[in-house]
Amino acid sequence: MAHDPSNSAGGSRDCGAFFLDVVGCYARQHVHIDWTDQPRPTNPQIEQIIEETWASQTQHADQTKRLLYNGRLCRLIEYAADNDRMTLKIGPVSFKEFLGTNGTHAHLRYLHGPEVLADPLGVSAAIVTRDQFILLGRRSRHVALYAGRIHPIGGIVEPPAANGSVDPFRTLIDEISEETGISVEDTSPPCCLGLIRDKHTVQPELIFELEVHRDMPSIRAESVSARDAEEHTEWVPVRNHPAAVVTFIEHHFGDLTPVALATLLLHGLYRWGSGWFAAARGYLRSVI
Repeated sequence: MAHDPSNSAGGSRDCGAFFLDVVGCYARQHVHIDWTDQPRPTNPQIEQIIEETWASQTQHADQTKRLLYNGRLCRLIEYAADNDRMTLKIGPVSFKEFLGTNGTHAHLRYLHGPEVLADPLGVSAAIVTRDQFILLGRRSRHVALYAGRIHPIGGIVEPPAANGSVDPFRTLIDEISEETGISVEDTSPPCCLGLIRDKHTVQPELIFELEVHRDMPSIRAESVSARDAEEHTEWVPVRNHPAAVVTFIEHHFGDLTPVALATLLLHGLYRWGSGWFAAARGYLRSVI
């Protein structure tokens, strides 16, 4: 994944568990998608690793009664951003390619260059409830990555259908509905807070914030019948307060996925400013 550092909002920053590539507040009309059919660069050695990983993972999935599906995804190829606009160049990739590169062999970037990774574009959100909680979930033990860890609601952007277009905002709203049962009518328009990369898998992720017109008790009740309710074993609410978010991170750091940590910190940066962000990171570095 390449980018133009002279035209990104602040440049890439090492934030410990994740890299912060873009930070801002981008409405839907300010995120532009350039689609290309350009395939992922590869070579026979990498393809062999992908095939062997897929065979091993599908065998393990069969043994553990876990569903593994080789779906079509969107690969982030390049990005550029300034204070007013983010542009993403996106092409096709598969879940099998993701699992065989970023998911299990992210080190291939050091041997063959970063462009050989699948780099599927994820979307995750800080969902703020009516009673002022940030909604996170504990991932099922049956998911492929970060099983049992605390993670935001979200998913991976998929390629467009015929005559369609890639829309990360639509993907996010659909994922929220499928995992929680919250309808689009009960959500405010999402704001994209930035682009990060998980330091372990190097997978790129767009981080969003949106408010929902539901409180935690109603979400718990309705999510039982959600289409993809089994993706989480429990909901993990975080009080939407500057001190409470820092305390939560301190007490649950080993349980948080890198994307969950990034989501909480970018939410705090957006809500409480750069002073909070710097102080929170400084304090957390001293105690974790």
